[in-house]
Amino acid sequence: MPKRKKMGILTGGGDCPGLNSAIKSIVLGAYREYDIEGIVKGWEGPIKMALASKSARSKTIETYTLPLGFEQVRRLDRAGGTILMSSRANPCKYKESDVSDQVVKFLNRRYHALVAIGGEDTLGAAGKMAQKGLRVVGVPKTIDKDLCGTEYSLGFDSAVNMIQALVTNLKSTAGSHGMVYFVEAMGRKAGHLTYWGGRSAHVHFMTIPEVQTDGPKLFGLIENRKKKMPLKRGFTLDGLRYTIVLVSEGTRLKGVGEIHKGEEDPHGNVILGGVADFMCNDYIQRTGDKNARSLTLGHLQRSGPPSSKDGLMAEAFSQRALELIQTGGFGRMSSSLGNAIGDTPLDVVIGRIRILDAQECFNTETYQPRISPERIYNEIEIPKK
Repeated sequence: MPKRKKMGILTGGGDCPGLNSAIKSIVLGAYREYDIEGIVKGWEGPIKMALASKSARSKTIETYTLPLGFEQVRRLDRAGGTILMSSRANPCKYKESDVSDQVVKFLNRRYHALVAIGGEDTLGAAGKMAQKGLRVVGVPKTIDKDLCGTEYSLGFDSAVNMIQALVTNLKSTAGSHGMVYFVEAMGRKAGHLTYWGGRSAHVHFMTIPEVQTDGPKLFGLIENRKKKMPLKRGFTLDGLRYTIVLVSEGTRLKGVGEIHKGEEDPHGNVILGGVADFMCNDYIQRTGDKNARSLTLGHLQRSGPPSSKDGLMAEAFSQRALELIQTGGFGRMSSSLGNAIGDTPLDVVIGRIRILDAQECFNTETYQPRISPERIYNEIEIPKK
């Protein structure tokens, strides 16, 4: 009997709903033909295995791999996150060194094919190593939806649904106490989460990374909401007694820039966070209204089981990835373009991101969405800065 081929699967970057569904779909579609291993902790797994000494390699492989078959995955789609864990490790920049050659050599020796599930950092690294001969295919995943070459990425719909639910629930408290809330959503360079989460939750204002935000101008709009009608029995006649501002973490404030922690991840991204706190404090100082609060949604946005759309897209993307492996279409990723499942070269994600076309879909005078009857998704692809 001929020796069975071996396939590896890894998940990199931030977790999200739909990852386990994709893992299950890949395994169920391939386990009769392949021996399948899950690789633990994203690209950290291949790095550690490739760099391990001969004496330690067997133990390292045992630590960073997980056999996957029908029994291991049959209930996997019910849970969010990833059974394989994740990391932001980068073979092209590991402890200030490029170890991608060693990683490519190790992976090609061990696996007939590798499936990398991730966003622009994870698949960008996969694309660079595919140029060096790595037999890899990609599955697009990112709640930020900033991945080029595809109009949809796993996790986005689930995250938008979570933002809608959390912000909608917050309205009852904000309204009960007449509060102004600055709510921080994820989104480093692309405002898709804030835009669609904000629209679905019907927030009053939003700020996105694609355009600069003038804080005092926005605060004036908030104050004008309070003045629209005189107070009567403790609340305004038209119900404008509270305000929700949904803020992308990558919001660029006029005269300030981004709010970040001064650190970088292994892919060179500055770690952001705290812009809602900053804006809330600035609002209080400028207006004297101490009845304002900030809230960071954080990892709640990417938690929980997948939505029905993410479950279905995980299955479709995974099926396409397996077709690419069967036909030798390495160096490509599954994609969704023009309402069809296809595939695109991994090269397109390297050094590029997909952002909102703010000129078409955002009103910078009112900090509210501009809804176009012609186009649902107003997006453009640009070089990553």
